[in-house]
Amino acid sequence: MSGKASLSFDIYVRAAPQQIRAVLADPALAPRWLAGIRFQPGREEDQRRLSCEWLQSDHLEANGGAASLVRFESVAMGQVTRLTVTHQDLVPGGLFLDVLASGWPMILSSLKSLIETGRPLEFNGRAARRRGGPQ
Repeated sequence: MSGKASLSFDIYVRAAPQQIRAVLADPALAPRWLAGIRFQPGREEDQRRLSCEWLQSDHLEANGGAASLVRFESVAMGQVTRLTVTHQDLVPGGLFLDVLASGWPMILSSLKSLIETGRPLEFNGRAARRRGGPQ
């Protein structure tokens, strides 16, 4: 989409792609690392990908009032899986883009911890807000 920005991040998780997908698709787990955000799995392209529409319903002005698209792609590498997260359809130069640029590494670190240890990372709300990360 012309005029829109995107972000992309890679992490490596000691788990099978199916384990990662199960956590991503579980609405009981997602709120722990995407608190307050409407996160609904979209159509599935194939078993390696999961796409989700992201709309901040509590802050509709974020991203110009439009939803953005988050795509998770898992590639098995032996006992490790490379998880690539691409966040598309972001308004360039907006506050939402800035928050996501610093927030996604925190979200993904918590996700990795959740998958590998069964416990997500807990970030202090104030410290996370100061860094622009998830609250």
